[in-house]
Amino acid sequence: MDKRTPRVLEVTVISAEDLRINDRSIKKNAFVVVQTDYSINYRNTCIDTEGGSYPSWNEKLELPLYHNVRFIRVEVQCKTGSSARMIGEAKIPISDFIGDYIPPHYVHFLSYRLRQRDGERNGIVNLSVRVKVPLYRTFLPSGVQAANENYDGIAVGIPVSYGCTV
Repeated sequence: MDKRTPRVLEVTVISAEDLRINDRSIKKNAFVVVQTDYSINYRNTCIDTEGGSYPSWNEKLELPLYHNVRFIRVEVQCKTGSSARMIGEAKIPISDFIGDYIPPHYVHFLSYRLRQRDGERNGIVNLSVRVKVPLYRTFLPSGVQAANENYDGIAVGIPVSYGCTV
């Protein structure tokens, strides 16, 4: 795969727990921003207007994941009037869900402690992460037709020994 072709990072923001502002439980309007190393590469959830300090989103976000990205940042914010206030963030190394022995498209269910800007603990965020690797179209030799005309899958071969045994 070309190193310039991005994989797709699929983050499902599930919920958060025990969110506070100034040691008080938040009442409503929490949302999550997911961002890679690049500040222009981010997505956010809708605002949860009812969950209070235990909001729930179950929202799937997709971001391009380039090969030189080292971490993603998950930031929980609370909409207050015309602005948003940061409640806490988690900086997640991509090595938590990409590695030598992790199969592509594997879904990881993860929970991370949120930290305020001063380093104090402030709640937990629950999410699932999956890296979608692009599949390449398999071309059949000329004159060979697939059983399904819309065939767009992967050809899988199993090595078979043709050696003679005496």
